[in-house]
Amino acid sequence: MTAILSPAIKHYEWGDFAALPDLLGLPQDQKPWAELWFGTHSDGHATLQTANGETQLKNVVGDLPFLLKLIAVAKPLSLQTHPSTAQALAGFARENNLGIARTAPNRIYKDEAAKPELLCALSEFQMLCGFAPVNESIDRVEKLGLIELAKHLKLDGLEKTVHWALNEKSHPTAKNLPNHLQALEALYPNSGGVLVALLMNHIVLAPGEAIFLEPGNVHSYLSGLAVEVMTSSDNVMRAAFTKKHVDMNEFLATANFFSETPKLVSPNMASHDVAHYDISSAPFSVQRLKVTSAISLTAEHEVEIFLCVQGQSGSLNQGQACVLRRGENLSLTGPSIVFRVWGDPII
Repeated sequence: MTAILSPAIKHYEWGDFAALPDLLGLPQDQKPWAELWFGTHSDGHATLQTANGETQLKNVVGDLPFLLKLIAVAKPLSLQTHPSTAQALAGFARENNLGIARTAPNRIYKDEAAKPELLCALSEFQMLCGFAPVNESIDRVEKLGLIELAKHLKLDGLEKTVHWALNEKSHPTAKNLPNHLQALEALYPNSGGVLVALLMNHIVLAPGEAIFLEPGNVHSYLSGLAVEVMTSSDNVMRAAFTKKHVDMNEFLATANFFSETPKLVSPNMASHDVAHYDISSAPFSVQRLKVTSAISLTAEHEVEIFLCVQGQSGSLNQGQACVLRRGENLSLTGPSIVFRVWGDPII
């Protein structure tokens, strides 16, 4: 019998009231549904039914090295970045030594893991991701009349300009902002984060398109529905656009300030119906299966999670996920879209 997972549900204020309940076929409850976590992280355990009743997924498969999420963004997320492994190890130990409780609101390092992320869009998905070339940013902000911001870029370069923008308590309201930044200015007027957003790449993903965020990548999700896969980590350094804890020094110390145009992850097509998002530096692997007829799959790795995001597929309905151990089988009937995720063992 297929082991169906019940995810941990996250109701953050930036979540969507309808997208995830509608995907799951559940009534809306006047709460913003932001994320569904299918994993074993201590901040959000998935559960499943066993012969002895409901239990945490961790009790059945141990600690997973990856975390699979469904994410629905209706309002902009915080301007944020994530640490490398070395930074996470040092930060986790430092906060432990300071006696900061792991559940404290000012705790930054919840675990010892880096947090690279793959995001695959299920709807049009808009985000800010990394910094645009400085010359392009200078031209953009001069056209908007932000002369002081342009002057800092010319004289001080990108990193010092970001420091200045975020550390100044208030800035003049920017006028005639691009459409994708108007919600930010409305929600956070006079914020230096809006000036930083003007220096970043605006990325719009179509359904099925994916992007990989390395540790240190500065980003903010703006809107849309997506599947997100990452290491099993909840380490987030925030700088703006949030009521949660902000640690500017830690954000600036972990952020990357080089300019480049982010590259989408082009999946390798193992077949017409199997797309593999191959990222050599990621400790997890992701496939997108287009199920058009009845198929039987066998788990080839220690633990695999399957998540149906569209259609009904026999063993899995839309919004449902299940877990398989190596050698176990799953029958899918389609038509449906199913994500398959596995990761490197924790050593």
